[in-house]
Amino acid sequence: MRIFVGSDFHVDHKENLLWFEQLSKTDFKNDLLILVGDVANDIPLFTHVMSLLADRFFKVLYVPGNHDVWVKRSGGGSSFDKLADIKAICSGLNIGMEPYAQGKTLIVPLNGWYDYSFGLPGETLRAAWMDYRRCDWEGHSEAQVSAFFDDTNILPDTTGFKSIISFSHFLPRIDLMPARMPQKYHFLYPVLGSDKLEARIRALGSTLHFYGHSHLNRQVVKEGVTYINNAFGYPSERDIAARTLMHVGDA
Repeated sequence: MRIFVGSDFHVDHKENLLWFEQLSKTDFKNDLLILVGDVANDIPLFTHVMSLLADRFFKVLYVPGNHDVWVKRSGGGSSFDKLADIKAICSGLNIGMEPYAQGKTLIVPLNGWYDYSFGLPGETLRAAWMDYRRCDWEGHSEAQVSAFFDDTNILPDTTGFKSIISFSHFLPRIDLMPARMPQKYHFLYPVLGSDKLEARIRALGSTLHFYGHSHLNRQVVKEGVTYINNAFGYPSERDIAARTLMHVGDA
């Protein structure tokens, strides 16, 4: 079984949606896809693409991204409500949101949110970051939302597995951002991830971790763990995103 990974599909963009609709219906029937969040802003598109992927792959594993829990300010429910809808959709499609074993390989999704452990948000971020307007966490702070997600990360028994893989939408450590990143973009760092995720990775004993969110495709090793970001990205991001699914190994 081949393992593929991708994140940040953003199929709300028609060009992205078309790419996935044209994905082979036969080539991946024996393969596993790790889907690292940000599929679609709206539930109908989310359902459409997740159904498509569930049909094309032997197994799909998924962790929610921030765009997936955006809501419209029209009385349609909170982000907690949308998260419950997403879980129900995935359950109905047999898409995994929990640890999954394939032979001697254990793959573990790690839920998360940013908690400002990477820095405090400034006025520029507060004005520009759409989550502040499109997410409704019913009055809970970002730290409380991060704790809510982290509490769902019940680490499984890893006894007997030769390979442990983990994945999270958000960054588990800020030094995954390139050192060459221009200073003008550093205002975004507070909303990129959480130190809680790194703690979970180390407690789990994972040696390979996939993440998304930043749209910066990278593969780096930090203290014995290989971190890979393979974002599909927006149509305008051809220079920083691979815009394809990445074969990362076999199980």
